[in-house]
Amino acid sequence: MSAASGEAGSSAAGPTQASRAAGAARVYGTGHSSVATDAFGPCGVCATPLCGPYCHACGQASARAPRTLHEVFTGQTGKLVYTLRTLLLRPGELAREIDEGRDRRAVRPLTLLLNLVAFFFIVGGGAGGFSAKTFLDSGLGRLPALAEHGEPGSAERARFEERLEHRFQSIYSLLVIVQTLAYGAAIGLIERSRRKPWLVHFAAATHYMCFSVMVAAIAFGAGKAAHIDPTHQLWLGIVMYMAVIAYMTAMLRHAYGDTLLFAFGKALLVLLFGYVVAIVLSLTALVLAVATV
Repeated sequence: MSAASGEAGSSAAGPTQASRAAGAARVYGTGHSSVATDAFGPCGVCATPLCGPYCHACGQASARAPRTLHEVFTGQTGKLVYTLRTLLLRPGELAREIDEGRDRRAVRPLTLLLNLVAFFFIVGGGAGGFSAKTFLDSGLGRLPALAEHGEPGSAERARFEERLEHRFQSIYSLLVIVQTLAYGAAIGLIERSRRKPWLVHFAAATHYMCFSVMVAAIAFGAGKAAHIDPTHQLWLGIVMYMAVIAYMTAMLRHAYGDTLLFAFGKALLVLLFGYVVAIVLSLTALVLAVATV
């Protein structure tokens, strides 16, 4: 009697389990009545065999998982120390992690960039550093709108320049994102033969911007401490450009598999384009700040 009931119970449970397996197969696109882990392989982070596009152990999205810009670029996932160490010592590795579905250990690119921009203005911004005054002293101080706010050195002019600086930093922080998109578009065009997703191109551009912001923070922070203007030091400018060229070259080699010569040539093209964009956006930030303060 018990054996018969056990057989009945197993036969009743069987269709339910089979239907669940078939449902999972339909969801994950395996096309079989049971979930095939070989279709997804092991997780790129914890090596757990995958039953679908996302790891059920750590939550990492596989390379086959559909991912949005918001999911890849924002959020608080990841460890800061690991991210900064990889960013500095292994250019292009963070972009490869996104491309290969093993980026859960890293801070999201856009989250990292926005925090580094804030760090840059704290360390290297303000009086004696990178500020709206940097551009005003270069000759733009003769903008007609500035003449309406008192003579240089007056209390009214000082209050205006303080408000102008806060507005300049806010607008510039937003325009950094535009600059990052421009870099991503440039990288995507020169690396179009690699047929990588645009998420990877924009991730690589964002990580490059993170590195360049860190370099600028060090340069302008040191300039403030030493009471010198980095924009007037030719040797410092050369060192900074050599650093970013070397980084971009190494990043393109590691993330896209370019040879050294091709990576160097592509890096020069991207950085020349980015330099023009940076000048235009900096001036745009200043003009908008003056117009809206």
